Amino acid sequence: MNALTRGERTAIAITASVTGALGVLGFVNSFDRVAGAAEPSFGWFAWTVPLGIDLGIAAFSALDIVLARLCMRLGWLRFIPWTLTGATVYLNVAAYLGADWFAVVAHALLPLLWAIAVEVGAHVVRKRADLARPDHMDGIRRSRWLLAPLATAMLWRRMVLWEIRSYPEALGRERERVLAKTELQDRYGRLWRWKATRRERALYRLGELTPGDVPAPVPAVPDHPPALTLAPRNLRAPRKAPPPDVSDLVPLGRRVAADLEAQGEPLTRDRLRDAIRSHGRSISTDRAGALLAQLKAEPVPDGEAA
Repeated sequence: MNALTRGERTAIAITASVTGALGVLGFVNSFDRVAGAAEPSFGWFAWTVPLGIDLGIAAFSALDIVLARLCMRLGWLRFIPWTLTGATVYLNVAAYLGADWFAVVAHALLPLLWAIAVEVGAHVVRKRADLARPDHMDGIRRSRWLLAPLATAMLWRRMVLWEIRSYPEALGRERERVLAKTELQDRYGRLWRWKATRRERALYRLGELTPGDVPAPVPAVPDHPPALTLAPRNLRAPRKAPPPDVSDLVPLGRRVAADLEAQGEPLTRDRLRDAIRSHGRSISTDRAGALLAQLKAEPVPDGEAA
């Protein structure tokens, strides 16, 4: 339940003040007439009749609101303010019978407006108190009952049996149940209720079986393994590409290797590539790697190294 904002609390305070002023106006306007109507029976104590009736309306209305807030509301208690309000309306109307009907309606409206305002306030307090209860259960939309009455009745039954208090949570559990049922049917067929394991059936009835809990169907192993099929002759394994031809760069590579050795630098692919390019010859990185491998594989002749 969302907390009231500052603006909402201000509006409630203003509404309560106006309602209290309405009750005071109704009490002041009806006091003399009700006291006059009760004077033949009560004599000097006739003034206590309107005072007692109006205080009774206020007291029992406030008591109904307080009990609703404490989640201890008595259903029959709300009829007491209604009865007292009806008595006030009757005494006001009876005092003006045969007189101006404007006065009759005016004196009858004020107590009715007070009773209506108090009943609305009590309903608001009861509603908020009911929403704040830990065991409050959400209702289901009437439109869903109209569009899918049978499915909605089953959903409501599961909410009660599984103690699901949130309507969105119940819808999510219902979707998972439908998916789990579909997977059980895919795994065990149309007789899944009898072929499924007892644990799966129990979890499904309790609403705890999720789609991920249903094991995937294991493909059947054939009795006889399939015969090995020979690959077509024209489908051959791809051959490795031959190494690039670097025979024309071997003499230059040997001279570069000798120069690097004289400088005390190791012979690497990048140094070999850069040195050959500095002599005006083009060579790629792959060809430089192939040339380096060939130079390391064969001995360097003394004549070319000199």
